[in-house]
Amino acid sequence: MVRVCDIMDRDIILCYPHDSVKEVVHMMKANQFRPVVVAHESGEVWGLVSRLAVIRFYGEDLERTRAEDVMRPYRIEVDPQWPIETAAELMKRTRYEHLIIVDPHAGPMRPIGILSSFDIVRYMSGIETGHYEQILKMPQEWSTSSP
Repeated sequence: MVRVCDIMDRDIILCYPHDSVKEVVHMMKANQFRPVVVAHESGEVWGLVSRLAVIRFYGEDLERTRAEDVMRPYRIEVDPQWPIETAAELMKRTRYEHLIIVDPHAGPMRPIGILSSFDIVRYMSGIETGHYEQILKMPQEWSTSSP
């Protein structure tokens, strides 16, 4: 059985609720546009800022807009030991593309990973982490090398 902790992304990017969305976008850019977890100074999860959440604020002053204004509040507890099928069903039902994973046994709700729809699709396709070139099946004529 494959569990959430087996395929989740353990590299978490954190910001604080009072950080500007401009700062959050810079964090995203520096980390291949991955989502950013919004956490209290204590480390407890408050929410998540995704690319889609940022797009909703297109044209507004991102320096004055705060992460807490843009984030999707953290409301769904996902146990890292859940079977991946349970998490996939939750994503389908809630239409969330990202789930923040917390350790339910560690006390305060501190993030230990993020499970994205991309992680699940990558698992379904059998593509190993780090082998993304298999995803981009570019036609031979696009190759810069000569035959």
